Amino acid sequence: MRSDHQAFLLRRQEFSVGLFSATFYAPRLAGEIAAGQFVMLDVARCVRPYLRRAYSVADADPAAGEVNFLIKTIGAGTAVLEDLPERAQVRLLGPLGNRFGVDALASDARVAVVAGGIGAAPFPLLFRSLLARGITGDLFLGGRGERDIAFRERFLGLVTGDIVLATDDGSAGEQGLVTEVFRRRAARLRYARVFACGPMPMFAALARIVADLEVPAEFSTEAEMGCGFGACLGCVIPGRQKPFIVSCTEGPILAPEKIAWEK
Repeated sequence: MRSDHQAFLLRRQEFSVGLFSATFYAPRLAGEIAAGQFVMLDVARCVRPYLRRAYSVADADPAAGEVNFLIKTIGAGTAVLEDLPERAQVRLLGPLGNRFGVDALASDARVAVVAGGIGAAPFPLLFRSLLARGITGDLFLGGRGERDIAFRERFLGLVTGDIVLATDDGSAGEQGLVTEVFRRRAARLRYARVFACGPMPMFAALARIVADLEVPAEFSTEAEMGCGFGACLGCVIPGRQKPFIVSCTEGPILAPEKIAWEK
C-alpha cells in the first residue's frame, strides 16, 4: 500500500564521478517494494528541487530494513543526494507503479535483461526475484564507456546467467551498442522474456528487435514525473491503442508494442 515513509541515509557508495548508490533505512518500504516499482523522494528541509523526484528502487533488504537506489548526478535533485550527509532524513512515497512480471515464468525459463547505463537501476532487485524462482537471467549491460557501467560488480552473485558488457568506445566488454550485442546473442538463444531499461533511443531500437524475434518484453520507462500517482499527468507517453499512456499509474513497466515509438 502506498505510504509516505520517513527514512534516513545509511551510506553512499561512489562508483565513478557522478555515479553512486544511496542506501536508506526504511523498514516497512523494504518489506513492501517489488522489482520494477519506484518511489517519489523528498529531502527534508531542502528548498530545491521543488518537487519530489522519481527513483526506481534498485535493491531492498527486508531483514535489515534497507532500500537502495542507483543514481547518476544530472540535475538539482540528484546533486542533492550526492551531497546528502549520513543520517539525513528523507521521505519516500511508495511503493508506486506496477512490477516486473516474473510470477508467470516457468522455473526452467531463460530471460534477458538489457540495461543502458543508469537504466540498470531497477535490476538488482529483479535478479533477486529471478534467483528466488530458479530462473536463469542473462544481463546485457551497455554504456558509452567503462565509467558508465562502473557499478557492474554489484551484479556479481545476483545474475543467474551470463553478464555481457558492451561499450561504445570498447573500453569494457564488446565494442558497440548493447542492443546489437543482444540481437546477435538472442538470434541463437530463445528467451522467454526480455526486461529492459534505458534511454528512449535504446528502447526504440530494442522494440524493433524483440518484435522481429517475437519475444515478449517489458520496458521500465523513465518518463519525467511530478507526482507519481496520476494527478499531474506530466509523465504521459504516446500510445498505440490510445493517444497517451500515464507512465506512473499504467507503468512504469510497459510492453513495447503499446508505445508509439515514432512519436
